[in-house]
Formats: sequence, structure tokens, C-alpha cells
Amino acid sequence: MSEKTVWRSASMEGKWKDGKGDVRLALVEFYGKVWLDWRVFNVTGEKEQVTRQGCRLTLEQAEEMLPRLIEAIEQGKQMKEQQERKENQS
Repeated sequence: MSEKTVWRSASMEGKWKDGKGDVRLALVEFYGKVWLDWRVFNVTGEKEQVTRQGCRLTLEQAEEMLPRLIEAIEQGKQMKEQQERKENQS
């Protein structure tokens, strides 16, 4: 199995924030296919460890999801803006 990290960032979620975990997106060859592997790594010990939190998508699934991901980001930005407006009006 070969893999190539294409993006990595500190996790902002619950128990993994504050330097305890990283989110990683990688291209992985596994069982004769190429997958996108999106996973949380535990980085608190001497050696980083992969966790069960994450998923693998085929390239086709990722392509199919991409427009929905863009839509979700836009909707999330609108929700955040509405919340900020409400907070500033108070």
C-alpha cells in the first residue's frame, strides 16, 4: 500500500483540538484501487497514530461529492454570517 499526503491541518474538533490531532487527506493505493483517504491522526505521543475516525472515497465518489461540498461550504458561510449578525444586533 502506497500513500501520498495531499493536505494536512490541525484538527479543530472536540477531543482532537489543541494539538492532539491532525486531519489528513491522502491518495492511497489499496486493494488495486486509488482512494482518497480522509483521516484523523493522533499526534500526542512520540509517534503519530492513525485513528478509526475517517473514511475512504473512490475517485468517482469524490468527484460526485465535490459540487455538494462547495454548496455545503457556501451554506455554512451564510449560516455563520446570520449568526454573527444576530450577535451584533444584541
